[in-house]
Amino acid sequence: MSTAADTKYVYVSTDKKVKVILIEEDEHGIIKISGDVASSSRPSTYHHTEILINNNWIRFFCSCEAGAHGFLCHHVAELYNVYRKNVKKLGSLR
Repeated sequence: MSTAADTKYVYVSTDKKVKVILIEEDEHGIIKISGDVASSSRPSTYHHTEILINNNWIRFFCSCEAGAHGFLCHHVAELYNVYRKNVKKLGSLR
């Protein structure tokens, strides 16, 4: 999946590998993080990644080959790590 040129990102990591599209929290306290994460094997290709976080569980989706089969991929880990590292800054975006 290539990133659309007109996509508006709320946060882009300093290395430009992770581009956060949205962070929102619903009325049940579930946090949704959505973003595009650079492919390590295909230059200039990004995979769309989503993470849902509740106090007791984390669910994820990624458009890469591993994610299509339900496996945890490095794209999910990278999006999660950017969120956790910048939670105070990104928390104000909700």
